[in-house]
Amino acid sequence: MILDARECATDDVSWLAIRHPAVMRLIERELAAPDGDALAAGLELACRVLGGRRPLGDLRLDHNTLNTGLVAVRSGRCDRGTVRSIRDQIRQLRVVLTAREEDAVATVIAAIIYAVFDASARALDDAQDDTLVA
Repeated sequence: MILDARECATDDVSWLAIRHPAVMRLIERELAAPDGDALAAGLELACRVLGGRRPLGDLRLDHNTLNTGLVAVRSGRCDRGTVRSIRDQIRQLRVVLTAREEDAVATVIAAIIYAVFDASARALDDAQDDTLVA
């Protein structure tokens, strides 16, 4: 059975809502607007980041990790290459965003990426601590 693009998108967003509810709330809080374009772009890119070719396994992002990521990005502690890549992906979407909306989407997606790296590093540290205890 071949799924059309709309069914795939619905499945991706459903997966995101079930697996990462804190991410959904962040996207809704930061990107919701009457036209919905920024929200749609944020959902698309978040699905790419978190689902992608290799989903993140058991990694779950919580509100604290996401808020830490948002603060880090807003304070300039984000790799410029990552931001350029996010902006390139935003421009490739079939949606028209204002400059403010594009900034908001880029900030949210960069915060999600930052949170993934932060949570992954903590999980790795925890795993190493467990293996050192014998």
